[in-house]
Amino acid sequence: MKIAEFDNNNFTILRLVLALAVVLGHFKAFIGIVGPPWPFNYASAAVDCFFVVSGYLVTLSFDRDSSFQRFYLRRFFRIYPLYLVVVIVQMFVLASLADGGILGNVRSMMSYLALNAIFANFIQHDIGGVMRDLTDPSLNASLWTLKIEFGFYLLLPFIWLGVRRYGIALLVVIFALSAIYQETLRDYGQLQLAKQLPGQLQFFVLGVAAYKYRDYIKLRSDVALIAAGVLGLAMTMLIQLRTPVVYPLVVAAFVMITALRTPPVNLRNDISYGVYLLHAPIIQLSLLFGIYRPDWVGLTAIIAAVLVLAICAERWIEIPGIAMGRSLAKRAGPKTRRQAPSERDRVLVPETASTR
Repeated sequence: MKIAEFDNNNFTILRLVLALAVVLGHFKAFIGIVGPPWPFNYASAAVDCFFVVSGYLVTLSFDRDSSFQRFYLRRFFRIYPLYLVVVIVQMFVLASLADGGILGNVRSMMSYLALNAIFANFIQHDIGGVMRDLTDPSLNASLWTLKIEFGFYLLLPFIWLGVRRYGIALLVVIFALSAIYQETLRDYGQLQLAKQLPGQLQFFVLGVAAYKYRDYIKLRSDVALIAAGVLGLAMTMLIQLRTPVVYPLVVAAFVMITALRTPPVNLRNDISYGVYLLHAPIIQLSLLFGIYRPDWVGLTAIIAAVLVLAICAERWIEIPGIAMGRSLAKRAGPKTRRQAPSERDRVLVPETASTR
């Protein structure tokens, strides 16, 4: 849920569009179509955009209140309650479908819960081999990004304090080292390792840099619309090439101009996190039960189900979790700001689910 004074931006709608782009990509990828045509080819680019958005908004959160304890409490209760609920539900679904049912898979269930609860989804993503015959043998292929997001939360306070002291040079160094790491592993065929931390830090720190220099992003709304379209086209052309340095810069420019300078489209609720976490199990279960339809009717049904569940998740899990995080943060002591936010900050920056 948003607060009215923070409505003059497009972070919320952008995040929802990015989440839906991931849904479209997985709708094809889970049946083995690796390089689908437009508009199903944006899943990886959408994840990169998410990391830029996170870099911006999470830096904002820490810059407004530089208490490590309060920052970590807010971050934890922002992403973990819904994440844990999804993991628990997945555990029971997988166990109930496995040979022996829930009672026959207690040990595997406890292992699944323990590993997934600490973001170690890569160690165990199935119970009893339920998913082994599917193209992607995991119930929720989206969970891999959560450990990266959480890792960035742990690093951000140190990065931002370093930026305050050393300036943009620190971000340039982190960006360069991250890009080198990722490209080196790609050259050696280690694609899974390449897309983990520190390979994804290049996108996060571009978001940090965008926050630091946000006052320099000055475009009229009509010019910004054109620029966002051109940058979106450029990003589309670079999705497969992922040209080092150029591609991340294009992604970051597209995100920031779209979010901060195009005419605002206000949404009451921010359900993007729920859409992102909940869509993969729905697609995979439809495949498992043989009800998947590879057409627009099937896609519409899946999106409708995801949106309904995401709205429920925001109301009953995300908002109470965010409220608990805020309450615990208040108990940790009064807010200490480096400086009061300017009027410009209050207009440009949303109190979306990313900063709550």
